[in-house]
Amino acid sequence: MSKPLKNSIEFIDKVHIGDARRLSKKLATESVDVTITSPPYFDMKDYGRANQIGFGQSYEEYLSDLALVFSEVFRATKSTGSLWIIVDTFRKDQEVIPLPFDLASRLKPSGWTLRDIVIWKKERTVPWTHSGATKRIFEYILVFSKGAGSFKYDQDKFREITNLKHWWVRYPERYNPKGKAPEEIWSYDIPVQGSWGDHYVRHFCPLPTELVSRIVQQTTEPNQIVLDPFSGSGTVPTVSKLHSRRYIGFELNSEYVAMFRKHLQVQQELQSNSSSDTTTEDSSKNFERTIISLRILKFGRLLARQLQKQFPSIKIKIFAFQSNEVPSEKFKHYSAEYLIEIGDHNLRTEAARLIDQIATKPPLSKFGIAARCRQISAQNDFSSEQLDLEYFEYTITNSHFHNGHHNLESAWKSSGVLFSPIEVEVEESHG
Repeated sequence: MSKPLKNSIEFIDKVHIGDARRLSKKLATESVDVTITSPPYFDMKDYGRANQIGFGQSYEEYLSDLALVFSEVFRATKSTGSLWIIVDTFRKDQEVIPLPFDLASRLKPSGWTLRDIVIWKKERTVPWTHSGATKRIFEYILVFSKGAGSFKYDQDKFREITNLKHWWVRYPERYNPKGKAPEEIWSYDIPVQGSWGDHYVRHFCPLPTELVSRIVQQTTEPNQIVLDPFSGSGTVPTVSKLHSRRYIGFELNSEYVAMFRKHLQVQQELQSNSSSDTTTEDSSKNFERTIISLRILKFGRLLARQLQKQFPSIKIKIFAFQSNEVPSEKFKHYSAEYLIEIGDHNLRTEAARLIDQIATKPPLSKFGIAARCRQISAQNDFSSEQLDLEYFEYTITNSHFHNGHHNLESAWKSSGVLFSPIEVEVEESHG
C-alpha cells in the first residue's frame, strides 16, 4: 500500500493522471476540506482504459470500487469537511436502479453520514424520453459529513433576497436579514458542449461551473483543499483555482487532463483582466440593512401602539435608534435604544412596568432585538450626538415608508408618534 503524502507540494494544485482507486491511497490523512465529484456512469461510457470503474463492470463491482475510493476520501477528509457526490438513477432492462441510495448505503460503513440531498434541476437537457418514463431533468447531489457532528456549510452566502412574498415589508421579523434560506432544488443549465472552446474535449456530462462554484464557496475558505477523484473535464479543479482554493484531482483520461491545463490557463488570464463583480454582495448587504431597520422601526411602532391602548388620552412619543452594542442575551441579534416620552409624568412608574412587559413578551420578544428602553421628559435627555441628528417620522400604522423629516426640536413639538434617524422608504408590493 502506498504511503499517504504529507501535503506534498507536488501533489497539490495538480490533476494526476491515473486510477482513483490507487491515487486516493496517497492522500494525506485529514488534509482535504471538501470533495466534489461526479463518479463515472455505470456501464454507459467507455473512457478507453482497461479495468476502469463503471464500464464493463457488474453493478456490485461498480459499487464496491466507489466505496473503496470514498473510504480513502473519508480518511483524507478533515473532521469539518464534507463530500458532495453528483449522481443519478439509471434504467436497466426497463427497471429504475436507485444508484444514489445504493451508494449512500455503501458509504455508511466507512463513516460517512448522509446529511442532505439537493436536487440539481438541469434547465437544458436532452429532449427525448424512454417509453413508459417521464423526461429526466434532474440529478441528485448527495451531501455527506464525517459522522453527525458539525461541518462547514455556509448557507448564508446563497440566501435568496429576491422573489420574496410581498408581505416581507410589513413582517420583517419573519425574515432572516441575510435572506430566505436556500431550498433543496438548485437550477443550473448543463454547459453547452464546446463552451470551453471549439477544440476542448467533449465530456459525457460536464458540470455547470455555477453549481460547483456554489459548493466551493459554501464549504471552504481561500487556500483550503478541494478534491475531485473523478475530475473529468476539470470543472471542479478550475473553479477551485479561480476561487483561490488549492485543488487535487484524479483522472484516467490523459486527453482530459491536457485540455484542462490549457483551459485553466485561459480562465486565469480572463479573470486577471476582468474586474470583480460586487453587485450581488452589495445587494445582500443592502437587504440585510433594510430588514434590520424595518425590525427596529416596527418594534418601536408596536410598542407605541400598545402604550396608546393603555393610555389612550396621553401623548406618547418614541425615538428609535440602532445601537452598535453586541447583544449578550440569547436569541438577540441586534441592539436598539428607544427613548419614550409619556405625556403624564405621574404615570412613569406604571409606564415602566408596562414597557418592560410589552418588550419582553411576544410578539416583540421574537424580533431578535435587545431593546434598551428609557423614559425621557425633555430634549436635554438626549445625548449630544442625538441632538444633532435628522429624524424621519413614521406613523402608528406604517413604519416602512417615512412621512417626512425633522430636526429634534421640530420632532419634539410635532404630534407624531415614532421618529428615528433610520431612513426607510420601501414600497409594499402587492404582487
